Amino acid sequence: MAVMPMLTPRSVLLMLLLATPFIILLPHPSRASASLILPVPEVVHVNKAHVVVLTAANFSSFLAVRRHVVVDFYAPWCYWSRKLAPEYAAAASLLSDKGLDVALAMVDSTQERQLARAHGVEGYPTVLFFVDGVPKHYPYYGERTK
Repeated sequence: MAVMPMLTPRSVLLMLLLATPFIILLPHPSRASASLILPVPEVVHVNKAHVVVLTAANFSSFLAVRRHVVVDFYAPWCYWSRKLAPEYAAAASLLSDKGLDVALAMVDSTQERQLARAHGVEGYPTVLFFVDGVPKHYPYYGERTK
């Protein structure tokens, strides 16, 4: 007669995990997305006086007038876009105070989808540097500070 091995708590747990469909282990999508969302930083007292808001209507004409333009393609709901906003405004103010010929602009990619798509924006924020209206691809991996 064969003797059955003794079940240990560890072996019982392993059997349950192997027998349980993974779909049951996943939380409901509405609860999962709520728990994975990063807290949105509040933008308080951001002085955007030196940041130009661009749309499809004025994008080309503005780039034609200014030699150096840095454009931030952002989404208002994006955590990282909101985190960049005060630093970007501070950088624009600093560049303006120093009298440098660099304009900082921003495009709401949720409103200007075709414009963002035309410039290859796939994530937010995407910051592009334009010289004489032509985007220059300079990868930057440093801090996102003024």
